[in-house]
Parts: sequence; C-alpha cells; structure tokens
Amino acid sequence: MNLPSEFTLWKISAIGLGLIFGVAIIAFMNQLNFMFYQIPDSFNGDTDLYHIKLASNNLFLSGKIISIFTGCFFAGGIAKLVNRSIQITDAVAAGIILLLVGLIDLLSAPYPVWYWVISVLVYLPSSVAGYYFIKYYRKQTME
Repeated sequence: MNLPSEFTLWKISAIGLGLIFGVAIIAFMNQLNFMFYQIPDSFNGDTDLYHIKLASNNLFLSGKIISIFTGCFFAGGIAKLVNRSIQITDAVAAGIILLLVGLIDLLSAPYPVWYWVISVLVYLPSSVAGYYFIKYYRKQTME
C-alpha cells in the first residue's frame, strides 16, 4: 500500500483547516442571524414551527446567503494562506464540500426557489474568490 506523500498530506491539511474555519464562520453568522429574529414572548407554538416560518422571510434568507459567502470565502482563503501550493482546483474542492454540507440545510426547511438557486450558486465562486484574494495579496506583499 502506498501512502500519500508529505506534500499531499500538507495540502489536505490546509484544505481541511480552511473547511473547519469556513463551517465555523457559517455557523457563527447563522447564529447571529437567528439572534435578530428571536421568538416573541407572545408566541405560544412550537419553536420549530417559528424557525420554519423564518424560511420565508427574505431578509433572514439574505443573511444566510451572506454567511455562506463569507464562510466559503474564508475557506478558500485560509487554505491558500496556510499552504502556498494550494491550486484553484483545491479551492473548488473546498467549495464543493461546503456545498454538499449546505444541501443538508437546504433540505431541512421549505426554502423558496430563489434561495435554493442563489445559495447553490454562491459556494464555488466565493471559495475561488477567497483563493484569489490571498494569491493577489501575497503577490502584492512580495513586491
């Protein structure tokens, strides 16, 4: 059995660290988003029903899209920041992994079609944007 090289292991570790930070940022920003829409004291129903009701609030959903963009941006950026040998395909892989994790959220509530389309389309470009941001930043600081 052939083990991966040290170079490959460091690339995988950098992508993993980027994914950890990306998921943490998405979760933190989603929690902040929920804090803006707390359950009113007059609400007597099930709290899950209230959160499902939020799935039709456009402002709430916009906050979720911003959190997805930010988390994916940092995932691609941190992977490139930690390991200079990360390529664009690695940033795309991180975006795909986050997209697959995000599908769990999409299937958990009755989101409108516009939210499905925008949220699915935001994962890959934002992780690639984070990758290019760090690549550009490094290029500028080296000159």
